[in-house]
Amino acid sequence: MARASLFTLIAVIALASFFIEPVAGQITITIPKIRVPKVPKSDPTPAPNDEDSGTTEPSSSSGSSSPQSGGEGVRGRPIQGARIILSNSPDGSNPKTTFTSAENIYGRLDFGGRTMSDAFGWKAMGDRKFYYVSYWLQIRSSDKEGWEHDWHNGRSYTLVSKEEAQKTYWNFDVLPDPARSTTLSGGIADELEYYNSPAGMWPAIGDMDSARRTFPKNGTYTVDMTIYGDSYDDWGKPSGKDEEFPTVSASFAFQFSGSDGQRLASGYQKARDAIEAAKNRKEMLHAMPDWWFKGATPPEPKLAPARLVPLIKGFIAQWNLTYVKHMIVKPDGPLWVIHKNDLGIPEYRMVVPYIYIIYREPKDNSCQVGALYMRESYSGAGTYGEPYLGGIRDVQYIDCAVVK
Repeated sequence: MARASLFTLIAVIALASFFIEPVAGQITITIPKIRVPKVPKSDPTPAPNDEDSGTTEPSSSSGSSSPQSGGEGVRGRPIQGARIILSNSPDGSNPKTTFTSAENIYGRLDFGGRTMSDAFGWKAMGDRKFYYVSYWLQIRSSDKEGWEHDWHNGRSYTLVSKEEAQKTYWNFDVLPDPARSTTLSGGIADELEYYNSPAGMWPAIGDMDSARRTFPKNGTYTVDMTIYGDSYDDWGKPSGKDEEFPTVSASFAFQFSGSDGQRLASGYQKARDAIEAAKNRKEMLHAMPDWWFKGATPPEPKLAPARLVPLIKGFIAQWNLTYVKHMIVKPDGPLWVIHKNDLGIPEYRMVVPYIYIIYREPKDNSCQVGALYMRESYSGAGTYGEPYLGGIRDVQYIDCAVVK
């Protein structure tokens, strides 16, 4: 019994020693800490992929519907059911997912049965002569990612006609035949006259220097695009909230070859020329304007036909233009006006009325009407030099058959 009590006492003393601060020289015994392993949370059962489910979700490169809003990397508020189709044909037939630099590329934006006006909420804009969207496009190396806010920075505008707004699709240029460029962009949304530049890839390629920067070497590049509209408040006014912009996005692989570089580099200017020519044909005069017959020949020897016609012919010869006829607007006041610098010293004097001419353009064998001005540089001591012409401005096409 005494032996058992002794063992019990020793056990109690040993246990207590673990909780008592040891004195100097005493050996410390540390109880090892027990680590409780964390039990990982089990992942939810993965959703079946496209192959498992037997359905195929179209990719953005083939003109897919935009991703739903709220996800990471989503641009604005994607238009439900809308998708971009890409092909070599302006009508969107025979769609493709990849392209080469030797091909022309066109897009079709399908709104899934809705009109373009409804999809972009243009009822808030009221009845208009035309509408617009913003058409953003970026070309980058396939191994690079764009910044998430690139698509709505440096905004420009792309023209949509009133007729196009009522359709359930919109055809637009991506990399069109320059002679067939029809998608127009501009820097001022509500000014129709400023929609005079090609949209799509041509502005991104530009001239030869820009083309080399865009495509530094042969290879595959990513062409990324987003077409978007304005967001509106409850009063129908643009709110400017980019996270609420209605959007449709797509991207595709573009295989560049340096052998196509010259063609691509010259395409932008050719497209601009084609757009300008189409605009001029649309606005062509089919009769001599009434104001042409209200001209006058002022009592100024320098404006007499014998002196003025050779001067006009010599001036327009620099563009290989052929003189047809001219008229001088009847002045309402003084014939000459003197232009002075900030110190009050004359720089030149100028004939107040414009000199309108009709001429032939050899590039397209068209007849055009435009305005010239006449000036004389100041020579000092109250005298002026020989007259010279400047212009041509306010150019408009006119049917050659009606020129009389």
